[in-house]
Amino acid sequence: MTKKEQLYYLLNGLNHGEIEINNFTNQFMKIFDLEIDYDELSKKEYAVLGNVSDMAARFSDNSEDLKLPNVYYSEKQIREEVSHALKELT
Repeated sequence: MTKKEQLYYLLNGLNHGEIEINNFTNQFMKIFDLEIDYDELSKKEYAVLGNVSDMAARFSDNSEDLKLPNVYYSEKQIREEVSHALKELT
């Protein structure tokens, strides 16, 4: 499986409830930020997946963290963004 395929696998896994949020955020960031060759991605994929990765990097399930405006993202927000990303890319 290519790195690009792994990213799509993670998106679909989270969207279908097959992957839990902490595993998703850690794996998605690792692949997108450190492992993938960006030449594998279209400009649209790079923008959409990059946004998901940015949100994943700022995920928190701590209610105190989430009170800070525009700093952290909740599981609900990330799930909504993943759903939006899948619609944009398929």
